[in-house]
Amino acid sequence: MPKNGGRNIMEDRWITDWEPSRRFPLYTRANSGEILPNPISPLGWDLVWETGVSRGWADGCHRWGTFTPDETDPDRPDYVSCFGGYVYLNAGLIRLQGVRSPGMSAEAMDAAFLGNHPDVPPYVPQEGDERPDLTVKIEETSAWVVGLEELPDELTEDREKILSIRAARPDLESMSDLELVERARSMTPVIREFFEPYYVYGTASATGPTILGELCGEIDPALPGRLISGLGGIDSAPPSYGMWELSRQVNDSSDLTGAFNEGIAGLQNRLAMSADGEKFLSDLALFVSEHGARGPYEWDAASETWEVKPESVLAAIDAMRHADETLSPANRHAAAVADREAAEAEVRAIFDGNDEALGALELGLRTARVLVPGRERTKLTAMMTIHEIRLPIYELGRRMTERGALDTPRDIWLVRNAELEDFIDNPEGMTQAIRERGTEFRALLDLQDPFIINGEVPPLSEWAQRESSAEPAEAGEELAGVPGSPGVVTGRARVVTDPGDPRGLEPGEILVAPITDPSWTPLFIPAAGVVVEVGAPLSHSVIVSREFGIPCVTGILDAVSKITDGAIISINGSTGIVTIAELPE
Repeated sequence: MPKNGGRNIMEDRWITDWEPSRRFPLYTRANSGEILPNPISPLGWDLVWETGVSRGWADGCHRWGTFTPDETDPDRPDYVSCFGGYVYLNAGLIRLQGVRSPGMSAEAMDAAFLGNHPDVPPYVPQEGDERPDLTVKIEETSAWVVGLEELPDELTEDREKILSIRAARPDLESMSDLELVERARSMTPVIREFFEPYYVYGTASATGPTILGELCGEIDPALPGRLISGLGGIDSAPPSYGMWELSRQVNDSSDLTGAFNEGIAGLQNRLAMSADGEKFLSDLALFVSEHGARGPYEWDAASETWEVKPESVLAAIDAMRHADETLSPANRHAAAVADREAAEAEVRAIFDGNDEALGALELGLRTARVLVPGRERTKLTAMMTIHEIRLPIYELGRRMTERGALDTPRDIWLVRNAELEDFIDNPEGMTQAIRERGTEFRALLDLQDPFIINGEVPPLSEWAQRESSAEPAEAGEELAGVPGSPGVVTGRARVVTDPGDPRGLEPGEILVAPITDPSWTPLFIPAAGVVVEVGAPLSHSVIVSREFGIPCVTGILDAVSKITDGAIISINGSTGIVTIAELPE
């Protein structure tokens, strides 16, 4: 790789990169940057995103009515793409949904997804953007959405299908190398099948919050969030309940407490030395079997999820065990439910006698109750399917590491799908090429992915170095973000960048993180509040915070740099304001 400014970078493009669409050339890292903040592994792109997610996403758009199949490339649907190894969404198609949806516009979609980012070009209408026939289709879809009173059967059927696939999982260790590959490849069409409803219900899940926001957001900005707190049925929440029970086992046993007090390193070996420890390990294995598909950056099949790296579960339990009973998930959820019911009573009193407003309230509450959990249901179903790709490929990586063809099992994700047979036939022949590819892939981590790409992708040699220039905020300074979960709280900030390394997060402290996904959920339990750099109204951090009644603010750019670890901060989850009250001495 050539040198530029003293750093190694690719000269032009990465091996997974696509060409931008000619018809829809505008792309963004908004949303995709939240779920995949780092470059995606080459094999993860091949097996999950290129032929699974991208086509399932297009199928969902066709079902919703956003566009017709003939408007995009059937082999490479334009909705998602890969530039510099980073996953991008097509902002042009997001705008098109606004143009074709009744009461919406391209500008409204820009505001919702892209904010006021300076690199966003103005929308310029093109011939074919307006499609009255698709507007009618979207109206029909919207009517179906607001008519839902419970989760549709298809979501239950999809979940049962992936559970059956998981239950019938063959013994991976007994399979041949080629059989492992074929097992992984067989899941790609399933990803496509399950991603269609994920897109549909994900889009639909904004309906309830939007209605409630329009109805009472101006009365009190906290009310819309309070009205959808503690809904229940959120699939991201159960792992917290399971970890909580495991943390109580630790607290109830002197043997377990002593083992945990010595640290995570070597913990499993120490646990195996006592009867309490053996019982704990057995229960831990059941937890991992049930929830092992979850973990950091789980949309990338290369992610070391809880089943791949169980020690990360132990780290979360270690952080949770110090929380007292008042902070249990059940207690926190109950408090959130009580607050939601109180908010409902307040709004009903405000609109007493106004049948139209009360009707809108009921519609907003019902659609939120159905569709917010529905979105989470479809997401977890997709995650479980990705996990069935992850495990056989990691088994192949383990074998090749033992044979000396790979340096680590994770290096298997640097191999392209089309190369797998050749790699199996002659693994040692690709060892050096994989090492070089790994060096190049890690170099991508140092590059700042452009928020917007419009028409042409700059050569990688021209991408800026990823670095934070943010200076720590001073005492008294206010940071403006996006309201997430309502409530006001003051406490000590604890900056955490790795959910597997909570760095001493104590009960009552405010978690400050770059981004969260389900691997972070257990850390929400002891936290008094949550501040996240990247997030949206329906992001993981917001949904889980609302479920447990925790104040949450998202969208604080460079929060982990601006907020000093140990500072006393106040966060307002209704206004999105974070105030630095006092810096640590």
